[in-house]
Amino acid sequence: MIRTLVLLAAVYLALVAQEFIPPASFFDGARIILVPSLFCYGALWLPFPGMLVFALYTGLLSDLAFLHIVGDRVEIGLGWTMLFYVLAGTALHSFRPLFLAGRWEIHCLASTAVTALLLLSQFLMVCLRRETFSFDKTILWQILGPALVAFFLAPILYFIFHFLPRGFAEGPPSKKRLTS
Repeated sequence: MIRTLVLLAAVYLALVAQEFIPPASFFDGARIILVPSLFCYGALWLPFPGMLVFALYTGLLSDLAFLHIVGDRVEIGLGWTMLFYVLAGTALHSFRPLFLAGRWEIHCLASTAVTALLLLSQFLMVCLRRETFSFDKTILWQILGPALVAFFLAPILYFIFHFLPRGFAEGPPSKKRLTS
């Protein structure tokens, strides 16, 4: 329970913190995003119903943070990030047994993939709304730069959350412990 509450607070604080992180000049001015790495940890750690609630929570906060309106056109609207996180979380949930067995590298790879796919889908959505498509080196680094940062940030997040107390035990208490 404690880890879950810290995870929920961390997503909110990460959304606020990433607004103050300056663009990375070595990645052609790419913005560093922290939320997909936190989401991947939650998707791999939480049981399926909790993961769905966490995906909706993370998606709603991300949608509100990344709402992109140019003139009278909505380029990145509400709701699509929630759908993205639900689909990504459902795909990641199949790796949960390995993750719970201590395979932390799954979190690294998942964070990289989810970050890259999130940014690529945002780029494609804007391209479809503007009805133009141009892909160059700068856009490539705008997508791959934050994904590389997520790859190196994921082990740090894993070990921070790994040492937090779990709260409630997983499963009902045994009768032997209740009677003794």
